[in-house]
Amino acid sequence: MPHREVNEFRSRWERLELIRREKFDFSLPRAMRDNNVDMWIHVMKLGNPDALAKDLGAGADVLAPQPSGGSSGYFIFTDRGNDRIERAILGGETLRGDGGYDLFGNEEDLREFVKQRDPKTIAVNMSGRIAVGDGLSHTGYLRLTEALGAKYAARVISAEQVITDFRDRRVIGEIVEYGKLGEVTRRLIERALSNEVITVGKTTLEQVAWWIKDELLDLGIEPIFTKLFMPAILYSSKASPEEYGSPDYVFRRGDLFQFDFGFEFMNLGSDIKRTAYVLHEGEIAIPEGLQHAWNEGLRARQVLRDSIKVGLTTGETLKTIGKNFEAAGFVFVNLVGDPGFSGGWAKVWAEALEARGFSESEAEKTQVSTDCHCVGNTGDSEIEAGPCISGFRPAVHDLVLKPNHIFAFELFANTAVPEWDGFRVRLGIEDNAILTEHGVQFLYPPNERILLLH
Repeated sequence: MPHREVNEFRSRWERLELIRREKFDFSLPRAMRDNNVDMWIHVMKLGNPDALAKDLGAGADVLAPQPSGGSSGYFIFTDRGNDRIERAILGGETLRGDGGYDLFGNEEDLREFVKQRDPKTIAVNMSGRIAVGDGLSHTGYLRLTEALGAKYAARVISAEQVITDFRDRRVIGEIVEYGKLGEVTRRLIERALSNEVITVGKTTLEQVAWWIKDELLDLGIEPIFTKLFMPAILYSSKASPEEYGSPDYVFRRGDLFQFDFGFEFMNLGSDIKRTAYVLHEGEIAIPEGLQHAWNEGLRARQVLRDSIKVGLTTGETLKTIGKNFEAAGFVFVNLVGDPGFSGGWAKVWAEALEARGFSESEAEKTQVSTDCHCVGNTGDSEIEAGPCISGFRPAVHDLVLKPNHIFAFELFANTAVPEWDGFRVRLGIEDNAILTEHGVQFLYPPNERILLLH
């Protein structure tokens, strides 16, 4: 067998092990104690993939199969008053010796194990709020409560808050890996929106989307979105919305477009946007009005950056953001409907403007909205656990922003462009960032310009 100087698979596995152990040491105690949880039982079943499998180190070979009736593995974390949370697996042994877990046993040992520790609260992976905390099936719940017995089954609560805090409290290993992920994401998306990939008059929207997926496969990475996300035309000087809404639309001169892209790697996920403009013949820069619109977006980004602080809830932060945007001369558009599920951008934007009390005297102002949603283990804002600063995500407005929160630093700036007969262009500016005690910091160079194609 040929000798490899660097075994990449082993390197990734060892880095994931390091992250897991450090999260157990540093993130888990706070996640449990801040939420008054004495014991967290995370149930996984052989053959039924769980969202926290990588977080907890589980794989198909971890769970010990039973002859019949399926097999459950109980990942049990108990606060016994020491600095270290006790960690046990009942129903699997593959992780023995890796330093992450202390005790191993059989699935049948559960009742006696719990009885010896006598927890007042037992958090389990069932949730009506977050998908990643709702992996326990109905039959799994019945099996768990029967195993616990009536006394301890009565102490069962949702682990949704423990899981949210456990994931959201990032350790250094995760931050390092996320910086690498963000940089690769940035390079790929900026290549996709360049003449390396796009030939004006020939390349279609769909071809760009397939190109970037193939690039990921060449890197040994599977894209996170099963849906084919394509660049979106924001404005075209030559084509109608009906034309450029088709996957077969061919890029033309004068097109302004945007691409939303991300992928998963090392149990982390990215989600960023980039914007590009196709120059007309003889044109050497974007129109002055479009540059003004972009500058307004960057100015709004700084206001947003200055408004997000550790220690506030997302609801409190959203109110602060709105006040600061208005004070800076913007019109704050607090979207209460999700554009993806509530009738589209035009509808929810108009509804938010009406609710605010928009007047024609403000027509020249830039209108700004924000959706600083959590990312981290996935780039998908609809399934990730953690705080989200957005009007249309009220279910998490009670969550407190904590240090090392990794999120999509995202805003939308809507500005009229005089050269386009006053057409209002909605520019999405999005990068992934981290919140620290010092404020919002970027993990890689953020977007500063509209990309140009010739």
